[in-house]
Amino acid sequence: MAPYIPQNYLPNLKKYKYQAIDKSLISRYVLASYWNQLVRIFPLWMAANMVTLLGALHVIAAMVLNQIYAADLREECPSWVYFAYAACVWIYGSFDAVDGKQARRTGTASPLGELFDHGCDSLVVSLIMLLYASVCQLGETWWTVALVFFALTNFYMSTMEEYHTHVLFLGYFSGPVEGILCFTLAALASGVWGPGFWATDLVQLLPAPLAAQLPSLTLAHSVVVGMGVALVPTVYASFKNIARARREQQRSVGAAFADAVPFTASISSVVVWLWESPEIRTQHLVLFLGFVGFAFSYIVGRVIVAHVTGAPFPKLNRMHIPIFLGTANALAPRLGLTKIFAGPNEVVLIWICLFYTGAQYAHFALEVIDTICSYLDINCLTI
Repeated sequence: MAPYIPQNYLPNLKKYKYQAIDKSLISRYVLASYWNQLVRIFPLWMAANMVTLLGALHVIAAMVLNQIYAADLREECPSWVYFAYAACVWIYGSFDAVDGKQARRTGTASPLGELFDHGCDSLVVSLIMLLYASVCQLGETWWTVALVFFALTNFYMSTMEEYHTHVLFLGYFSGPVEGILCFTLAALASGVWGPGFWATDLVQLLPAPLAAQLPSLTLAHSVVVGMGVALVPTVYASFKNIARARREQQRSVGAAFADAVPFTASISSVVVWLWESPEIRTQHLVLFLGFVGFAFSYIVGRVIVAHVTGAPFPKLNRMHIPIFLGTANALAPRLGLTKIFAGPNEVVLIWICLFYTGAQYAHFALEVIDTICSYLDINCLTI
């Protein structure tokens, strides 16, 4: 098996310099002082990556609660569960915001820090969206699929943009800040008023003549629609920034844009799979999106590794195999072929995909961490 970081790209790790632009007004005028105070609670002997890991574990804990009380993303939970969701995701967002500060405080900033941070973020982004679906009682529906895929698309485009521009750009509204804040407020709202609050029909709040001309849209559905609408200018801005950077580098803009094709093909394939197998979408969606989440984290992780090492942009990889094979299996009847994994066996296939992608991601993460730590002579979770 070829190494995740070829030897000839390792020297670039020592040249790498993290650059970011954050235009968030909430970050600058509201949360900056809170973060500056928060980072002081961490002792100087604690590694920044440990802060990142502890934050991510809170999201996993919230997801465990979700599977106990609302595995179908529609059941009503006790109020304290929603408050726990809010606390866990807020802690995750707070720790994610200060891990870089902790690295600078301890003089341990490194390319591994960015990789570890983004790696954890890519793992939990789909979990947070599933929690959001539970908070709003969206259930195992296309609304939840859209919510997760909008978030994954935004994350991938941000990562692709950073690869080509060498700058992590966070706009006036970004997932790590405003997204976390919105989730926290949404979970608190469900804890106070109950999740039925999200079933409010926004159209009925409009004047009757206007309401009669519009389709029904609940508050929960408006969240998804809002994310979809906001995604359009976000993706446009990413492509615009990539195009500007490539022109300045005197390199092909089209070749850079083509880097979005494998991700688009993957998302499209997953949508086709769910369309052809409605029982998976309506009965096993959380399991299915768990495997998709691991695959996405691996795909994004390879891009981040390429970014910090100056390697070529990664195209198709072994994580696309279960996605494309599963889609081919789902499409088989339309092509006059026998569906190998049909009925209950398709659930078995998803479990196989989950274990495959989880094991592959774990191997990738551990191998890359070991390679970088050995080359830079640093530790990952200790100082």
